[in-house]
Amino acid sequence: LEGHRLIAPQSLELTAADKTTKLYGTLLLPPGNSSPHSVPLIVNPYGGPGVGAARDRWGGKHLFFDELLAEHGFAVLHVDNRGMAGRGRDFEQVCWHNFGPPQFADQMASIDQVLRDYPQLDPHRLGWWGWSWGGSFTLFALSHSNSFLAGVSGAPVTDWRDYDSIYTERYLGLPSEDAQNYKADSDVSSAADLHGNILILHGTGDDNVHIEGDVQYVQKLIEAGIPYDYNFFPRKTHSVSGTDDQTELFRKIVEHFERYLKEPAPSEAGEQK
Repeated sequence: LEGHRLIAPQSLELTAADKTTKLYGTLLLPPGNSSPHSVPLIVNPYGGPGVGAARDRWGGKHLFFDELLAEHGFAVLHVDNRGMAGRGRDFEQVCWHNFGPPQFADQMASIDQVLRDYPQLDPHRLGWWGWSWGGSFTLFALSHSNSFLAGVSGAPVTDWRDYDSIYTERYLGLPSEDAQNYKADSDVSSAADLHGNILILHGTGDDNVHIEGDVQYVQKLIEAGIPYDYNFFPRKTHSVSGTDDQTELFRKIVEHFERYLKEPAPSEAGEQK
């Protein structure tokens, strides 16, 4: 593309949190930055069942956005954790009655391995973003770790009791029979523990994930005194389609990470001085 230099991502083989299962991923590194802790890292998993993202092929939903993030100096990591598709029944079975903890453990184990193997990545400047299940995963991550300075959550399911029963009950069973996991795995339950700077994006006409879930989640943030940023897209459905809206959506994500990840963290800046 004229004016842009496309970079091939590196294929990764990592070890899951169970210490035995192999995970596959990709890492896109911006060119030219090799000094220690010079590159902020953005993690972008989907995480949920039915989708796998780490493939040795051209394409992918966010291919060009990953390239744009690299142009802005960010590294981008995709890892397919246990519970996702394409690796057989046992691999996906991890998500049975478990929408969060094992998936998150795999992502954190993968991040640790990548930070160890690529010293140019800055462990103090980590970001996370995702859409749909990945949007829910973003909120879960920022509520179960203080490692991430910034996160972007797109169209998240914030309470699994409010999502399509034909999908949710396939994995979590009936709410009446497993109320504890429905509560523990829903982001509204852990909103008060959110760390980092969060941006939530959603189309008002989303016919997949209802925007009411955002209202419930934001109310929890307000009650906990936690600041947040929010952008809605009028009359747009789950994919927020259209050139103008897509451009604005990705501009907001870049702007969010530029604001919170580009400068060294205060403790790190002090060490450099």
